[in-house]
Amino acid sequence: MVRQSPDPTLSIYHFMAYYLRFLRKKRKLTQLQVAEILNCSDSQISKYETGEKLLDGEDCERLDGAWDTGRLFSIMLFFAKLGTDTSWPHRLAKYQRTATEHYVFAENVIPVPLQTEQYARSLLQAGHAAGFLDDVDAALAKRMELQDVILDGRPEVWVIIDEVALRPMGSPRLMAEQRDHLLEMGEHPNVSVRVLPQSTTPHIGLDGSFHVFTLPGNRRAAYSGNSLGSGRVIDDQKEAATVALRFQRLAARSLSEDQSRDLLARMGEDT
Repeated sequence: MVRQSPDPTLSIYHFMAYYLRFLRKKRKLTQLQVAEILNCSDSQISKYETGEKLLDGEDCERLDGAWDTGRLFSIMLFFAKLGTDTSWPHRLAKYQRTATEHYVFAENVIPVPLQTEQYARSLLQAGHAAGFLDDVDAALAKRMELQDVILDGRPEVWVIIDEVALRPMGSPRLMAEQRDHLLEMGEHPNVSVRVLPQSTTPHIGLDGSFHVFTLPGNRRAAYSGNSLGSGRVIDDQKEAATVALRFQRLAARSLSEDQSRDLLARMGEDT
């Protein structure tokens, strides 16, 4: 059964998927013929047309060139990035669950893969008090389930935590438990925990946390957002690569794994 195009009135990304199918059919082309233009499989064209995957900058350039659109797809992509994509939560969830490598920079709080349950609860309770969440227990259960899925299969997890994110977010006991958990996770062979010291400011991570994914097939994606789950998913390969480079530049200024463990241990001694 052929899946329908998404509603083109919901977002520019949806319109791009709708218009890709419209132009393909208008030109009486098969998905395989379009796949030859984009140098991909016909199954990927199907995903583009249903909005399951998004066209990136290179895809748009190839379509514009092959179909002489006057840069229509490239221009639509430009404006799509400025607006809201209603499908991003679905794509983020998929990437979190299927990535083989995670590169996480945490600016303000401990990132989801390394949060203890009580630390996560304290963040969600703050969100509830601010009116962003209705049910803390339901949100907590979902977050803990997501954490289990992210870590299932032992993917490579590389985490840089801004030292500011180590500030108290609850009782001394809660924070001691969280620090012990960071030290324990850092002992896993597939997990790297490093701290970016406050002495490195200003640095290129001051505009917010982000998460870079390496996906099956060696594709990349990225997510830029906050601890309450609001942000933007980046599928464009060139843009995702720039986010990955940003992670590497922050890593170059971070403490080593051993130095980071020493810092965390010393903070535990102070409580």
